[in-house]
Amino acid sequence: MSTRFNVTMDVEDMQGKTVLVFLKPQNPQRNYMIHAWQVLTGSAGATESFDYDAVISTDVTSDGEKPTNTIISGGQVVVPGQLFSATSPGGLSPKLQLAPTSLAQDKLTPEQCGVINQTNPFTQFSSNWYVNNRPVVSMPFVDANMTVSFEYLPNFYFMVASPPMVGQTYIVQNFSDMTQYQMPITATDVDVSLTKDKGLWSFNFDAH
Repeated sequence: MSTRFNVTMDVEDMQGKTVLVFLKPQNPQRNYMIHAWQVLTGSAGATESFDYDAVISTDVTSDGEKPTNTIISGGQVVVPGQLFSATSPGGLSPKLQLAPTSLAQDKLTPEQCGVINQTNPFTQFSSNWYVNNRPVVSMPFVDANMTVSFEYLPNFYFMVASPPMVGQTYIVQNFSDMTQYQMPITATDVDVSLTKDKGLWSFNFDAH
């Protein structure tokens, strides 16, 4: 089931700022690179919408022969409880394939998705996780036989900030500055209104 968020910038001037929306991985590590899942650039008085659907996908990125080369594996849609194995067939760059259910049950809880590094020869990579094909988090430096897991709750974190630079990521500590919204499971639409009073930005939520 898809949920549509309608965000109204109920202010006179956005002062060059944007609304960023994040999803938060469960038990995030300090070295995780958190992505702004949605960047809303609406002007004052405008309403901007985005859709949420609980579809998770993953890929891995590794360094090529030159530092500027990044190699991206093919992406895979993952459901909770599934583990993908990153292998390097014929010594090529990492490729994701579904790992046996028994290994997944050893490494993950039923709520987690995961990737295990089984490359041979060993290749260190970053594990990237997406919801609705939009990046949520990158987990760097996945070593040999290491498993990384991804799990999140449908809680949305809103903040007003300067527009992110291309490729900019955030750190776990940034969540303390955000407004958390826990969406009712049955909601099909959520109206969000952004206001500002005495220098303080506020979000109000109405689900239906």
